[in-house]
Parts: sequence; C-alpha cells; structure tokens
Amino acid sequence: MARAKKSTAKKKTTTEKSAKAKTKTKTPARTTRGAAKPAAKQTNAKPAKRAVVKRRAATESLVEDDMVLGSVTAPSGRLAIFDVGLVGYLPRAALEPAMIVASVPADRPLPVVGRRLGQGRFAKCWDCIAIALGDGKVASSTKLGEAGVDFARLIAIDHEALDHWRHEDSLDGLADFVFWGRDAGHLARAVRAPAAPEGHGWANLPLAEAEARADQAGRLKAQNHWLLATDFRPHSHHFHALAAARKDPHGVGAIDVAGARAVLFFTSWGDGVFPVYLDADAAGRPVQLRVQLATPESVSAMLAVNR
Repeated sequence: MARAKKSTAKKKTTTEKSAKAKTKTKTPARTTRGAAKPAAKQTNAKPAKRAVVKRRAATESLVEDDMVLGSVTAPSGRLAIFDVGLVGYLPRAALEPAMIVASVPADRPLPVVGRRLGQGRFAKCWDCIAIALGDGKVASSTKLGEAGVDFARLIAIDHEALDHWRHEDSLDGLADFVFWGRDAGHLARAVRAPAAPEGHGWANLPLAEAEARADQAGRLKAQNHWLLATDFRPHSHHFHALAAARKDPHGVGAIDVAGARAVLFFTSWGDGVFPVYLDADAAGRPVQLRVQLATPESVSAMLAVNR
C-alpha cells in the first residue's frame, strides 16, 4: 500500500467499552490461541481463516478498495500510535511503554490509508491501516512493536501534542449523558429522558447538570437493580474524536490537538494485540507505518465470538 492519495470521569458508571459497541463492530472476547483451529484432518478451511493467509501482501501497489481515510500531522517529527482509551486509566509514565513512537516527516500532512480484508466472513474488517511516509514500493518491513488494545480503538497523534490532550475535562463546559440496555425504558420514564441515537439521554448539558443526571440515574439503577449501561461524556478531546469516528462510515475520526491533526480509528476486530511495521523501499527509504489488524489471532478471536 503506497501513498495515494469518555471520556472517563469519576462519576462515570461504565467503561469506554460500552461506547465502542455503537460502531457496528463487535468486540471479541479474549480467547486462548487456537480456539478456532479446524480439526487436524480438515481440508476445507473456513473463508475467514483462509483470508488471513491469502490477504494481499503489503508490497502490493494501491488498488481500488484501498481508501484514503484522512491525514495526520506531526510537527514534532514523532508520531505515537496507541490505544487512547488507556489515557483515562494509566498515568503518562505507565502509558509511554504502550506507545509505538516513530520518526516521520514533520513538514506535511501524512495520508492515512486503509485496506479491507476483502474476502471471507470478515471481508469488511480492516486488513491494515497505514500512515504514508513516502513514495515507492515496499521491499522490506521492520517490526516496531505491538499495540495493545483494550478499548477497540487506536490513535495516531503527534507525540508532543499528547502534552495538551484533555481526556476527561470538558473543553466547552458541556457534557452528554446517555444510557441504553434492557431496562433503559424504565429509567427513561423515571427521569423523563428523551430518546437518543444510542437509547436515551441528553446532549450538550451544562457540566454540573449532566453530572447531577448521571448521579440520579446511578442511584435509581442500583435501587431497582436495572440492567442497563450509562455513559457520562464531558466534551473532551477524547469525546470529540470518538464522536467523529462514530459518525464516519469507516469508523475513523480526526481532531486537532495543539496544532496537530490526529486520527482515531476503530480496529474493526475489537481488542487484541496488533503489530506495527515500518515498511521501506529497496533503497531503505520509509514508505509507510503499517498497523496490521488482520492477524491469525484477531481472526480466531472474532470466529470464537461469531460461532
């Protein structure tokens, strides 16, 4: 593939994993390796399993189903790739080892290009997503590390811009509060909540009012043993990036942070561990940073969930 073209708050009652369910992508439960292996003498492999083996090599040129999904900028010359959902749970010092940080051109936007798997049961899932660094055909690949994902999303962002990232604090003094699930109707009637795209709730409330509604909902949920999920969402950087990704048909959202353009994307495979490669041409010049999302492990995990 060449270049071609919530927030989490103290009062939150559910993790970001509830929000990612709205991306039309099922998040697989963690499974042990080999959970979806066929019987030893089986000769007809499942299409999705076969798709990983037969996926197009990273050295192939741009084809029709590759898509330019946006662009990132890294004025510092260093780009970080990691699960941004972890920012709400890990201090920066603990988060740094989880990041894949690479040197990239600082003087121009870098296209973000995606390639679907294209065949089998999970044809619409991503094979890989790459940040284009230069022209040329890929001749070699160097593994930079593995991105561990616990919230079904990754972000590519300028490393220095992270110093300005506001993960939980509202940028405009507003917040959303939404809830959904089996007993959401009972809570909606009790608190007179309007319908919302994800179930019920309110958008663009003053922060204090949104917090009060979240507290009230939490009390009623506990008292009545209602089964439902709630999400308190201050309008932070994380909120805006997620909102953009949820609206995008490809699950990709862009946001500007401290003068740098960042891109958040849903893996389409849910959680897992995804290798990141630096692909270079025959002369050793960088061509792209590639996040390999379709792997034997990610396919096996998805098969286990979708049996």
